[in-house]
Order: sequence, then structure tokens, then C-alpha cells
Amino acid sequence: MLRNIFLLCVIARSFVRSSYKIVLYKKNLVPILLLAGLTAESQAQINSSSAHEAIRHYAEDYVRDLVATQPDDKLEVNAASIDTRVQLTECLGKLTANIRGSGEIKRNTHVYLQCHETPSWDLFVPVRVRILKPVVTALDPIARNTLLQASHLTIEYEDEVLLRGDIFSRVSELVGSRSKRDLRPGQPIRSSQLCVVCKGDKVSILAKTGGLMLRTDGIAEEDGSFNDSIRVSNLNSGRKISARVMAAGQVQVKL
Repeated sequence: MLRNIFLLCVIARSFVRSSYKIVLYKKNLVPILLLAGLTAESQAQINSSSAHEAIRHYAEDYVRDLVATQPDDKLEVNAASIDTRVQLTECLGKLTANIRGSGEIKRNTHVYLQCHETPSWDLFVPVRVRILKPVVTALDPIARNTLLQASHLTIEYEDEVLLRGDIFSRVSELVGSRSKRDLRPGQPIRSSQLCVVCKGDKVSILAKTGGLMLRTDGIAEEDGSFNDSIRVSNLNSGRKISARVMAAGQVQVKL
């Protein structure tokens, strides 16, 4: 009798332990299943986001290949973000792009993208284009009547849409000229702010005839920038002549 009671107690204890393990297993299984579901959903979102980014870069590259620039220019091409709620596939090898209408690339352009796989899709992607031009600016504040040297100047890049007037793209063009007014850093230096040849400067007067180039000295009677015609006194003859400004300290006359 006692033996039977002992066996029943052992069986009951084993059943309780087994039930407890099952409960613990279920409790641990729920977070694992939830985590697996969240991971799958997150991975799907990552894949979708990657596809949208790849499509956006495709539109940028398409526009970049069509924009004509000069060797010293900088080109900025930025496509707008694509709403990730729009269902898109990466469409490798089956994606085409074009510019509707005249096909002209403008500052704000819409690229038409079309996927030719199944399921197919198409959409317009807005793309903003900026061409930045090199311009010479003051490295530090420059006072009026300063004889410009390369150390005074630097190159910055400006949106071509914002550039107006006679500006310079190479520092060497301004070396030896003189500032007619104070110059501030970060602003393009214009020819109207300089005298490449200033009144009272000693200049070389060049005269080209046939295959010969004649040279004599003179004194500038007025300020002049590039290609300006100014009055110059010939030191040898004493005559006042009209000459075109070619470079700092140099003018040319026609014979």
C-alpha cells in the first residue's frame, strides 16, 4: 500500500514538472515568434528602401550623362526621394528612362522611368540640376588700391544661374591688377571692381605690324579693365594715343 502511494507521488511530481516546462516553453516561444515576424517585416522594408534608392540613383545617373559641362565645372544632380509606400521592384536590366517633351535638361527636370518586367510599373522622378562655375574671389578682405597677388585670391564655385557681369575663372587673370574698391571674401570679383591698368601706371605699349611686334613704354592716362580702350602717353614721342588693355601693365595699339 505504501509502495503504491509512493509511486503515485513520483508520477504526480513528474507531471507537474512537465507541465511547468511546457508553460515556460510557450512563454519563451511567443517572443521568438514575434521577433521573427518583426525581423521579416524589417527586412522587407529594407529591401523596399534599397530598391527605391537604386531607382532614384538610376534617374540621377541618366540626367548626369545628358548635361553638357565645361572641364572646370562642378555638376550637382539630386533626385527627390521616392515614397516607399509605392510598390516598386529594382527591375534590373529592364528599366528605361527618358525626358518627356523636348527632352531638354532643365534646372528642374522630371525623368520618366518605366519597368518592363512583370509586374510592370512606371513613375516620374523629379530631379534638380545645378551647374557650378569656378569664380575668383578674395581669400581675405582686400582694401582699395591693393595690387593683387595670387596669395590674395582663391577659387570658389557658384551656381551659374546666379552669376552676372564680367567675372573671372582663373586667378592668373587678376594677378598684377589693382582693386578700385574694397573686396569682400566669398563674392565674385568683377572687372568693374578692378583696374588692370590704372591711371598713372607705367605700361608697355605693343604694336603689331605684319610679322613684327614693336614695343615701347608709356603712361596710362586713365583706368582700364580687360579690353577697355584707354588713353596712353607714349614716353618716346610724347603723343597721346588710344590703346586696348590686354593685361596688367600691357596695352596694344593698331597700326
